[in-house]
Amino acid sequence: MSTSKGIVKWTGIVTVLLIISKITGLLRETAIAYRFGTTVAADAYLMAALLPQILFLAFSDAVKTAFIPIYSQYHEKKDGNAFAFTAYVISGGIILLLSGLLVFFAPVLVRLAAPGFTGRAYTLTVTMSRILLPGLFFFGLAGLAGGILHTKKNFIVPALTAYPSNLIIIIFTVFFGAGYGITGVAWATLAGFASQFLIQLPALLKHGIFSQRKFLWRHPGIRKMAVLIPPVILSGSATELKNIVDRIFGSLLPEGGIAALNYANRVFLLPNGVVVTALLTVIFPLLVELFLKEEMTGFKKLLRQGMAMIILLVLPMMTGLVILREPIIRLLFERGAFGAQATKITAESLAFYSLGLLFMGGQMLLTRVFFALRDTVTPMLVTFATVAVNAFFNWLLIKPMQHSGIALGTSLALACNLAALWVLLRKRIGPLGGRRLLVTFCKAALASMAMGIVLFYGRTFLTVSGLLLLACRFLAVAAAGTAVFLLAARLLRIEELGQILSLVRSKEKLF
Repeated sequence: MSTSKGIVKWTGIVTVLLIISKITGLLRETAIAYRFGTTVAADAYLMAALLPQILFLAFSDAVKTAFIPIYSQYHEKKDGNAFAFTAYVISGGIILLLSGLLVFFAPVLVRLAAPGFTGRAYTLTVTMSRILLPGLFFFGLAGLAGGILHTKKNFIVPALTAYPSNLIIIIFTVFFGAGYGITGVAWATLAGFASQFLIQLPALLKHGIFSQRKFLWRHPGIRKMAVLIPPVILSGSATELKNIVDRIFGSLLPEGGIAALNYANRVFLLPNGVVVTALLTVIFPLLVELFLKEEMTGFKKLLRQGMAMIILLVLPMMTGLVILREPIIRLLFERGAFGAQATKITAESLAFYSLGLLFMGGQMLLTRVFFALRDTVTPMLVTFATVAVNAFFNWLLIKPMQHSGIALGTSLALACNLAALWVLLRKRIGPLGGRRLLVTFCKAALASMAMGIVLFYGRTFLTVSGLLLLACRFLAVAAAGTAVFLLAARLLRIEELGQILSLVRSKEKLF
């Protein structure tokens, strides 16, 4: 199988799995919104869940981007499994110690992360933080498992990790949330964290990862991990610190501000979480391979192709989220404790978050490119600078725009992040094909504008109250907009459209 066909096949498989995963994730958020709405309980839970999620994403990112290049050099050698086992023991011990410290200092962490919380909101957040923080141990093991399986070209099992976790939370929230309250949901969430590692355990055992129980403390791979992984963890933490910055400012808003920003952010993250994540899951190991072979022409070509596909896929999604923001939130969340006012402020936040959608997709790709070049420091420094920029924009905009100002501040910070990474990467490896990408962007923007006109007039049909009727009409409007975009893209002869359509047409061959 050629490289291009391999990308299409595995991106298609991972995309399908991630779409289903993200749907279950949205159902999880819908269940929480239905049961707790934008109340103090929802704010406290979402704040308590933030820290373990941030550290998990940071560690998982570090494993997949720093561990994969190192493990790729040793996994087929005699001591490959012993190296992986040693990495598990060291990583697990460090994370377990870190979890214990965070549990002990939970009151201080909550005070720093949510300065606006007092009384019940503060007490609830501390209690649930102490429940959820031990989940970091399982998160860390799950991230390492994903890195190992990706190296073994097993992309399917790591893409399944969110399924049991989301289902546990959904079932508990819907059927037991009223009786056990938000604290019970926190315990269910911890069980979900554990399931993300356990579902990957059989695949690890199949590859014999734990068959060589030797401690290779002085293995050269361990030393390389000690050098590469800490900067990536810091970089990943800094990336997620933007969410903490948003919630710090959100804690200063009236009750429900954090919940509204969270629900909007979940919808905002969905396109990149499915499309870009699936693309990068397959592209990143190939970038690493091309760099190791010193094939920089192919390296830059793959980078350009990836960026062009992100532009073509994400730009119309951004347009749709901005124009159909209110029907989307009504369809996903407006039921139970989540009322019309919650829909209004969540939809407003979604519109301004969505302006940064393309910037985030590009930033995700360029960060992986630096990691493939074994440069973990540059993205870390850029991301820390971005957090400072994000805080400045939030401070500047929160007073005149409230929750919308926080969302817009995040989008502006993402734009600065992408611009900085692009300039630094161009200095590092030379021209990146910016002119060709600009042509693709302009054509995709024109096609998105045509789609946007259809969606703008089509949203007048989305004011109905029935959930089923709204869903049917929404699908019809979205389908019409998509058709117009595809037609416009074909008329404009956007080169990457053929690659994407090839991926879609090959779906029946994926399995």
